[in-house]
Amino acid sequence: MIIGNILSFFAALFMVASCVVKRKQAVFFCQFLECALLAVASVFFGSLAGMTTLVLSAVRNLVVAKGRYTKPVMVAFVILTIVAGLLANTRGLVGLLPVLATVEYTICCHYIEGEMATKCSIFVNVLLWIVYSFLICDFSTAISDSIVLVVDTVAIVRLWRSERSGCRREGAAEEHI
Repeated sequence: MIIGNILSFFAALFMVASCVVKRKQAVFFCQFLECALLAVASVFFGSLAGMTTLVLSAVRNLVVAKGRYTKPVMVAFVILTIVAGLLANTRGLVGLLPVLATVEYTICCHYIEGEMATKCSIFVNVLLWIVYSFLICDFSTAISDSIVLVVDTVAIVRLWRSERSGCRREGAAEEHI
């Protein structure tokens, strides 16, 4: 249990890093490291469904970071996640939350464009994992993911304000032309 919590802590640091880096490749590489560590931590928590979806998420994030994430690859990951997640689920409806979170983010990884959309997708994904973590009493991950959610929210608000003020400045400049 202690080893799982230590791994979860280091994984959370990579998730925080993914919320503040600017390049899409860096976001997904940080998330690759986060998912890989959490998959190992899941072994110590006895969470087979979590481990299964996290291994698939780690591989998916690496594929995205390397720029090789095509629609057929996305569909394959969605199918693998659903099948493997359902087969590994030992917690009923609660055990479906990691599957739902992973499918959400797997689809978003293909369709989202831009920093804001990526950060919003991270927000939804982390929120689902927080609910799951609290429900299975993995308070270490729930707390660290809650911190990640706050960091991501701050990043989203800052980006939104930056984009909004940028639009105002552009509009003001165009009025003077």
